Amino acid sequence: MGHYISHPDSIRCTLAGDQSGHILGFQSLRHAVADNPYDVAVGWGIIGTHIRPSAARRGVGRGLFAQTLDAAHGFDLTFIDATIGAKNAEGLAYYEAMGFREYRQLEGVVSKVYQLPS
Repeated sequence: MGHYISHPDSIRCTLAGDQSGHILGFQSLRHAVADNPYDVAVGWGIIGTHIRPSAARRGVGRGLFAQTLDAAHGFDLTFIDATIGAKNAEGLAYYEAMGFREYRQLEGVVSKVYQLPS
């Protein structure tokens, strides 16, 4: 997880925890720079999410995304990319529920985009 927090292109990495201090999930938002590993357009955001399976369907992802949107607005992003494994049904459904829409498919992955209101 340290890679997400200390990444040089990081905008925000938000953690969600329970009352016992256990991490339930995290969400990372990075700024897309030239030659990024996902081939995302320069200037877009790149999001990554992990929710502990035992925390699924408890609003953790929705809460994380609210914090990420706040950071995206503060950074003046217009678009956020989520690139998800094509076989990751839960991840694909999560991003769709958050308002992301598919814009491309590459070998083994689906890329979805969220457009922030101007």
